[in-house]
Amino acid sequence: MITLYDLVFQDDRRPSPFCWRAKFALKHKGLSWRDEPVGFTEKQKIAFAQSQLVPVIHDGPNVVKDSWAIARHLDKAYPDKPLFKNEMALSYAHFFAGWVDTAVHPALFPNIVGDLYDRVRPVDQPYFKESRGKRLGTTDFAAFQAKGREKGVDAFRAVLEPARRVLKEQLFLCGDQPGYPDYALGGAFLWARVVSPLDLLQADDPVHGWRERMLDLYDGMGRKAKAA
Repeated sequence: MITLYDLVFQDDRRPSPFCWRAKFALKHKGLSWRDEPVGFTEKQKIAFAQSQLVPVIHDGPNVVKDSWAIARHLDKAYPDKPLFKNEMALSYAHFFAGWVDTAVHPALFPNIVGDLYDRVRPVDQPYFKESRGKRLGTTDFAAFQAKGREKGVDAFRAVLEPARRVLKEQLFLCGDQPGYPDYALGGAFLWARVVSPLDLLQADDPVHGWRERMLDLYDGMGRKAKAA
């Protein structure tokens, strides 16, 4: 069976947006897996993969790190129910995942960083404080989050406009059925949902309806995850 090494917070919360991409990809392929929780300070668990970050999967003799590489591996190893049906789909997915990484995540992070810190396991909080503190220039994450939310939620919603334009016309970013672009953006929303009660979307936003459909996918996998 495939083993997925997944970031763990307090109360067995699983917030990593990149691990969520891997979970959606596995579900898309109809594959089962075993979770192996990994805290920020348990990097020895994934040292065998020469990785400092999750997700990592162990699939028989294959060790694969990075959510994008995992998706590519799954399509090669398990050709049924492809994530990428052709080169155009592959390119669209690659572009879209890059947009989420470089635009959506940076817009979302200041709105939830204090909540993230509060949900990190106590043993991992010093690591989070040092690493994120260097990135932000402060370790007062609650104050940084409060200031970020003054305009940050509206800014985050504005960043979503490319997805919103698509979702006004179709159920998913990939059409009538979800695909990897949906999983990439869905992972960002689950990152927030698991750690923060912040209301990110207005009810009449097409992205809101799409997010609800994403939470219901695969027997409600996202909706069943422990949320803030």
